[in-house]
Amino acid sequence: MELLDNAYHTLYASIASLDAQRIIRLIIVVGGYALLRNLAQRHLAKRQLDRKVREGEAVKAEQKLEDLVDDPKSAKAADSNAFGWGNKTRQRVKRQEKMLEERIEELQKYQGNLDDDQDIADLLED
Repeated sequence: MELLDNAYHTLYASIASLDAQRIIRLIIVVGGYALLRNLAQRHLAKRQLDRKVREGEAVKAEQKLEDLVDDPKSAKAADSNAFGWGNKTRQRVKRQEKMLEERIEELQKYQGNLDDDQDIADLLED
């Protein structure tokens, strides 16, 4: 308790001993600190943003260089070339592949019906 009383009296004595010149000096110091801190934060944020932009541009430049040279082993390069066919030709080939797959499925169903176990069982019973 004595510690709190001592702190209170010391604080009161410090505030009571302030004159106009000390108050103005305190306001200038605190205001200058707030102003300079604000300016410093803006400047540092701007520098950080500039650095991130430069890093992003460097990464994009590296990607562009890598994209200029195609890797023959990559599946993407083989897919994109597609023997130099145009879009219509690719679409036509896809339609033909789809029709071929449907026809193969129909034939498999038909053959499956011919070799049905029930048909074989009926033939064996006769």
